[in-house]
Amino acid sequence: MESLPCPKVWRRPDGTPRQDSVPRGAACTVVVGGESGLLLPSRGTSRTAAFVLVGVGVVLAGLSGFLVTGDAVIGVVGGVVLGLLGVLLIAAGLFALKHRPVATGLVLTPEGIALSWLRPAVRVPWEVITEIRPLALRLGRGAEAPSRNYLGVVASGRPDVGERMRKIASRFGPDVACAVQVGTINIDQLVILHTLMYYRDHPEARAELGEDAAVLRVREGRLRDVE
Repeated sequence: MESLPCPKVWRRPDGTPRQDSVPRGAACTVVVGGESGLLLPSRGTSRTAAFVLVGVGVVLAGLSGFLVTGDAVIGVVGGVVLGLLGVLLIAAGLFALKHRPVATGLVLTPEGIALSWLRPAVRVPWEVITEIRPLALRLGRGAEAPSRNYLGVVASGRPDVGERMRKIASRFGPDVACAVQVGTINIDQLVILHTLMYYRDHPEARAELGEDAAVLRVREGRLRDVE
């Protein structure tokens, strides 16, 4: 993969790139609302939570059996309630383990960008996007305070992005329509940035979004103009 430049705002004071987390995902195609697009996946929820649900359910079911065998009426009633709760937790945990979550993340289609993890999904058409801007949010006042890398979508007009996203984006200026913490996307942050910049600057290439050609381009890092 070709080396992709890192913007200054995403660098530490010593000049090295700041990476919030280690990405382990890969770009792929996905169908959203009947439309194919290129998915830069977000980080999925851990399977640990499902195992915890099953474990707690088993403990409650065991405690229920102990209470039901007692002589006290209140203990029997409590045991039945705990037993039902335990069964529900076990069922929820097993369901979560069996069913894979729907893939979510940044979805690039020929028409625009969608933030599919939000409900309802936020969509911004390409024609109103004027800039893909790397941003950073400092988590403190000191010069050594940690920062988080964000990706800003600057748009003309006021696209409907919902109240939640509007509040996040307002931290970075009135022209930023969306702001996404890049650490929540399970793809290398420079690949995310340059993928969005490439398709923003090359409308003729957007027809390949949702096809294998786009996935291959991202995986090979062919996201810069040949000089």
